[in-house]
Amino acid sequence: MAVSESQWREPDASGPAPAGQAAPATAGWPRPVTAGMPAPVGAARQSWPGAMGPPVIGPPPRMSASRPPTPAAQHGAWQGALRPPVFVVSQPRPTYREPLPVRSPMVTAGAAVGAGWMLLFGLLATSARGYIWLTLIAGILAWGASAVLARFGDRGVAVGVAIASGVAVAIAGLVVGYRMAGGDWLLW
Repeated sequence: MAVSESQWREPDASGPAPAGQAAPATAGWPRPVTAGMPAPVGAARQSWPGAMGPPVIGPPPRMSASRPPTPAAQHGAWQGALRPPVFVVSQPRPTYREPLPVRSPMVTAGAAVGAGWMLLFGLLATSARGYIWLTLIAGILAWGASAVLARFGDRGVAVGVAIASGVAVAIAGLVVGYRMAGGDWLLW
């Protein structure tokens, strides 16, 4: 049986039922609790089919007023459009500087001193076997001096000395390898 809008009435409405219909069986059923809900806009409540009242348009009411509204809510702007606050730092950030920076002039100076050291020992040798042994001894001493410079002195000079002595010891190793390929072992 279809009910038109003119025949519809609220379940607890008093008065006779329309013609041809019996009174609703739930005339005394308890209404939903509406405590704390805002009253609908308008002087009187209107009965709408299938609804408890007219729809409330707008945001829900504030439940607590303890929190102040945001600036965006005060001015009606979208909150995502706000920019974060600018942080003002009272102190400049600390700058960590290398106490003994490695500079290219110092590396060049260390390489020149290391090459002169290795050349001095190389010129003292009278044979290939003497050259190999003197180069190994000079290389070990230069690497020791490089370690001391790296720990307590200028690290740029230490890098230059290590490079020069490493190249000289590598050349001595090539000489040993070349002579060993010919069947002669120079170190014994």
